[in-house]
Amino acid sequence: MLFFSKKTFLIDQLEGLVDIHNHILPNIDDGSPDIETTLKMIDLYKEIGYKGCIATPHTMEDYYGNDTTSILSKYKETITNLKLSTANEFILNASSEYMMDSAFEKLIDTENVLFLKDRLLLTEFSYFQKPEYVNEVIFNMIQKDITPILAHPERYRYIKGIEEYKDLKDRGFLFQLNLLSIEGHYGKDAQKKAMLLLEHQLYDFIGTDAHKPEHLSKIKEIQLKSKLLNNLLPVIENSKLNF
Repeated sequence: MLFFSKKTFLIDQLEGLVDIHNHILPNIDDGSPDIETTLKMIDLYKEIGYKGCIATPHTMEDYYGNDTTSILSKYKETITNLKLSTANEFILNASSEYMMDSAFEKLIDTENVLFLKDRLLLTEFSYFQKPEYVNEVIFNMIQKDITPILAHPERYRYIKGIEEYKDLKDRGFLFQLNLLSIEGHYGKDAQKKAMLLLEHQLYDFIGTDAHKPEHLSKIKEIQLKSKLLNNLLPVIENSKLNF
């Protein structure tokens, strides 16, 4: 009985990953407030086993004032500040986590966006209600050969059942799991949905969504039972293969 209840540390499986969802750039959104915090986060990433990350500060209408120009400017400034440190070259590139709000459609029309890689774009919904024109927007994205990755689908409370998730996948979304969701960091509802999506093999990638060192410290402590680990391993491997 003890054998079947044995748990494995998650970080034993994360060696060599690139994180595709984080808020590591300093003083640009609700993530790292300064370069010192960014350095602490990079040290923790390395302890976990990550080989790098793509910075993804928020882009959302009426918040933070971020756009392609400001994000790239902050990225270059940060890289310059890190050049003489052991964190040099850890932040591989800058993209963004795009809120699908009323300004998003124009960004897609003009392609004034920062892709994670190739034509992959990290997106998110409001936590309070599903975007009104999401079906039209995703159709336009697919027509432009842009593939949207939906960040933390498990955290949207208004998505109730597996069929709603399958509909989003059928429309063209890829799904990114927040690692802290499986630990219950965002509450029982998000944790339950994360388990459901893993069981149905609907996730494509993992991300930390780290806003501060404490988030990465919590990831270091996550232990998983064998069934959950087996469901998660293909998502980890797919993340390694693609990034």
